[in-house]
Amino acid sequence: MGKIVLVIMTLMSFWVEANLVIHPIRIQFNPGERSTEVTLLNDSKTTNTYRLEWREKLAKQGGGYTDLKGDALKSFPTASSMVRFTPRQVTLKPGERQTIKLSLRKPARLGEGEYRSHLIFKALPPPAALKAPDEQTAGLTMSLNLITSFVIPVVVQNGNANSSVSLNSAAIVYDAAIPGKSSVVVHASRTGKYSTFGDVEAYWTPAGGKERLIAKTSAFTFWPELNKTFTTLAWVGADFAPTNGKLRILYKGMRDFQGQTFFDSSVQVDRSAIKMNN
Repeated sequence: MGKIVLVIMTLMSFWVEANLVIHPIRIQFNPGERSTEVTLLNDSKTTNTYRLEWREKLAKQGGGYTDLKGDALKSFPTASSMVRFTPRQVTLKPGERQTIKLSLRKPARLGEGEYRSHLIFKALPPPAALKAPDEQTAGLTMSLNLITSFVIPVVVQNGNANSSVSLNSAAIVYDAAIPGKSSVVVHASRTGKYSTFGDVEAYWTPAGGKERLIAKTSAFTFWPELNKTFTTLAWVGADFAPTNGKLRILYKGMRDFQGQTFFDSSVQVDRSAIKMNN
C-alpha cells in the first residue's frame, strides 16, 4: 500500500484541529527567571506521540514565519543554545496531560536584548503508518495521514524591555451581506529591542452614538525584527452601520505584559472611507 504522510504546522494556538491543547502558547523568561513549564493535553480519542525539537524562525509582516538559514541564522539572536527542555518525546493517551520543563542558563556577558527560538511539537505517524509494505492490505492503494505539528515561541529577555509601539492606520472592511466576514485592518510600527504581546481591540463610536467593541484579535505579537506590521481583527458581531464615526484601537498586554497599554489611539472615519465587501 502506498502511503503519504502530510505534515501541517500550526502556530500559536491553545487548541488545534488535532486536539492537542498547549498552554501557554508563548514562553518568556524575564530577567531573574530560570525555569518554567508548558502543559500538553491530548483532547482527542487516539493515542498520539510528539517529538520536541528547536526551530529558528523569522517573523513576517502580517503574521507567520519563515525558516532562518545561512547568514540570517548566524546573525539572529536565538535562544535554543541557552534553554533546555525535558522530556524530548511524549506519548499521550486520550485525556492525558504532560508537563514539559524548560530551564534557562544564560552565558556570561550576554548582551541586552531579546533572544528567541521556536519549540516544535512534531507529531509522529501512528504505528500503522510505518508498517512494512508486506504487512499492508494487498493491492495498490493510497491513504493520507494528517500528521499535525505545532510551534510555540520561547523568548529570553535580557535587560529592561523598552519597546515603543504606535498605531499607523486602521480601516474598516464591512460586508453587509455577511457581517461576520467584516474586519478591521490595523497597521502599526515599533522601536526598541523587545517584542510586545497582547490583545488588539477595535471600538466604534458612530456619530451621536455610544462606543461598542466591533473587532478583536488575541495573542498578537509584534516581534523586534519588524519595524512595521499589520494584523486583521476578527468581527465580534456588534451592531454596525456604515456612517461617520470614531474608530479607537487598543493594544493591551497579556500574560507577562498584563496591565500594560502599548497604544490606545483613535482615528476619525468618514463613511466613504469604509470599504464595502458586497
